[in-house]
Amino acid sequence: MLVTNILQLNRLENQKIRPVPIPFNLSEALSRCILDFDARLEEKDIDLEVSLDQNLLLASDEALLDLVWNNLISNAVKFTPAGGQVKISLRQERECAVVTVADSGCGMDAETLRHIFDKFYQADSSHATQGNGLGLALAKRVADLLGGSIAVESVPETGTVFTVRIPETVQHT
Repeated sequence: MLVTNILQLNRLENQKIRPVPIPFNLSEALSRCILDFDARLEEKDIDLEVSLDQNLLLASDEALLDLVWNNLISNAVKFTPAGGQVKISLRQERECAVVTVADSGCGMDAETLRHIFDKFYQADSSHATQGNGLGLALAKRVADLLGGSIAVESVPETGTVFTVRIPETVQHT
């Protein structure tokens, strides 16, 4: 996994991966990614709240965005304690699709937030065996490449919210 992430990030940074914008149903793509975490959510007895603006079509690169969703959901599950909560939402806001992934996990302090998108940065060494510090750097690079953004808000001992905005003409079917 480390080698794969390093190679993907390197290819994204050197623009060897070019986005292929094709219209797809973002609600369905997010639902598919969420379902991949069903067993882990059940294992940790995490309450999942999902609010997806249905049938939201987006002309973007679905495969690249899957990297973002999978990373954010994985982190939310990883850092949320047993019995906690993860909330995922999708909405249209002007000419953007906006996805938020919120958790009731350990949260992050200001120092961690300053470095969270840096390659190989891992603030919480207790989870070091479950990742390699590249996921958020990959997610940031994908968002940038697609002309979007990724932002984070966090409060220690309360939780974290990641907000991804992907611009494009979005439409409902």
